[in-house]
Amino acid sequence: MNDIAKTSAAEGMAKDGERKCALPFLRAAAGRKGVVLIAVLWCCAIVMWAGLQISAQTRLLGEDELHSINQTHALYLAIGGCYEALARMEQTSPLQSDLPPDQNWQPDGKPRVVVYNTGIAVVIMESDDGKINVNSADTAQLARVLKKAGADAKTSGAIASRITDFVHSQNPSQLQGQANTDLGQSLNHKTGFNGPLTSLDQLLLVPGITQQLFYGYKRGMEQWTRESRIFENIAIPAIDSLFSQLTTQSGNANQQQGSMSLQGTQGPQGAPDRQGTAFTQNSWTAGGTYRILSFGKSAMGPPSVGIWLTVRLQGGGDAPYQILSRQVL
Repeated sequence: MNDIAKTSAAEGMAKDGERKCALPFLRAAAGRKGVVLIAVLWCCAIVMWAGLQISAQTRLLGEDELHSINQTHALYLAIGGCYEALARMEQTSPLQSDLPPDQNWQPDGKPRVVVYNTGIAVVIMESDDGKINVNSADTAQLARVLKKAGADAKTSGAIASRITDFVHSQNPSQLQGQANTDLGQSLNHKTGFNGPLTSLDQLLLVPGITQQLFYGYKRGMEQWTRESRIFENIAIPAIDSLFSQLTTQSGNANQQQGSMSLQGTQGPQGAPDRQGTAFTQNSWTAGGTYRILSFGKSAMGPPSVGIWLTVRLQGGGDAPYQILSRQVL
């Protein structure tokens, strides 16, 4: 019995020894499995992160491409609207004054909506001769225009003085008045002002004239979408913006107080009528200068694109009109 007990005790001690010897190995194996598991999880996280990044980049690229396609489409719609307007120049005014605008293409500032299968073109035609010529207007006249566009009294006076100093300066190295006081001689070389403006958007180079003052897109979109959703997402300049009040083509330098008001007749579906000056011509006149604005809006969504044409009506002949300027807005 003692021998059996000794043998059992010896076997137990041997098994304990084996377990003690195997314990570090098992621990090492478990540690290696934990490291492998962590590595696998880390690799999965990296793969998921890379997939998300690629997905986001692909989506952004797709949105950029869609934006570009919509923009190009809107541009062609706007070009189509320009051709519609040019084809209808010299159209006689109908005897029925209550005809809808799309059947009466006169330069009255009312919007004409041309519907295509893939979108619309909104076309506005008005006389440029009824606007103030920035090159011949004096400081007081320009200050009134700037006030209507949203500038305060002090700012409008300073900017108006600055504009007249630039426009009337025949020597770019000898600025006078407000331009010289505020800006110095170097800025005139940078902006390229040297005499009368050749394009109205050169006003944006004058310090103090912002996009909001010049185009007034926010106010314009509110004015046009107030009554009709057809003009939604179309960036039409505001009626009281510098763009809508001024010109560089006509010889007019006067404007009645209170003109360019939203009060008066309405366009289609309640949209405001852009006419309002005392000089607005509501019919085509040979020798007159006209502004054509055409805005394309794709059925696939924004953005809209506008084209601005300044046209002189020749009246008959092989060339019934002359395009003085063209620009994409």
